[in-house]
Amino acid sequence: MTYRAIFVHADDTEPCARRMAVAARLARKYPAELLGAYLVPSTWVTPYASTVMGPEGMQQWIRHAAELKAAAEAKFRAAAAAAGVAELAWEVPSGDPVEAAVTCSRYADLTVIGQPPREEPTAEFSAQIANAVVMSSGRPVLFVPSVGEYETVGDRVLIAWKDSRESARAVADALPLLKDAKEVSAVAITPAIDESAQSRFTDAQVAAFLRRHNVEAKVQRVVAPDVDAGELLLSHAADFGADLIVMGAYSRPRLTELVWGGVTRLMLTSMSVPVLMAH
Repeated sequence: MTYRAIFVHADDTEPCARRMAVAARLARKYPAELLGAYLVPSTWVTPYASTVMGPEGMQQWIRHAAELKAAAEAKFRAAAAAAGVAELAWEVPSGDPVEAAVTCSRYADLTVIGQPPREEPTAEFSAQIANAVVMSSGRPVLFVPSVGEYETVGDRVLIAWKDSRESARAVADALPLLKDAKEVSAVAITPAIDESAQSRFTDAQVAAFLRRHNVEAKVQRVVAPDVDAGELLLSHAADFGADLIVMGAYSRPRLTELVWGGVTRLMLTSMSVPVLMAH
């Protein structure tokens, strides 16, 4: 198993170049084709707005939109060139950008997107992209933090282990990275002392699964009754010197609204290193 196609989401934000660089270096490593798509909130102009803007205003708006697209493509091609990636494809999909993001992700082996911002103008759109891609694409998603530089991704990997479908999926989807890692640590956090036969069995099973793929990882079970599990995972990641966290993505559906589970939400808002999630 390896990554043969890596999709990166391109937009007009400042952190975009950072995630493009990460995606390009991964594409060079495996090697994989680098796929980029320019996806931004809908810029459709209503008839009323076009009337207010007038012909000259509309022309200026069209030129500005074209300049932004060209700038994003230039950053994408520069990142690919810097990493030495020869196989690449760029597109500007039409239609709903969130649906396009899911489609692009579904036919790649790995998707790289940015950490959803908290208070930026694009915060809602970025959250929609993140929700849709993680929950609907069927592919692993690598989130790159909005700040910091990440020259290595996957040298030291922390697995946030849980006996669940999502966690098992994340571990399997991260195998190419785990097999290349210099060190892998798996941490299972529980709210109470749990030495049941089932917990010992599942911890041993995930360690055996990884070993069969030539990945040595000791599963550590940590009891934390009064500490937020997400905060503890971030603390472990810092102590371990992790440059990647692998975890399942969990949600709490409320009617038609998707709300992240507690640990998933904290990781998305407070990540200090790239995080690979799978659902």
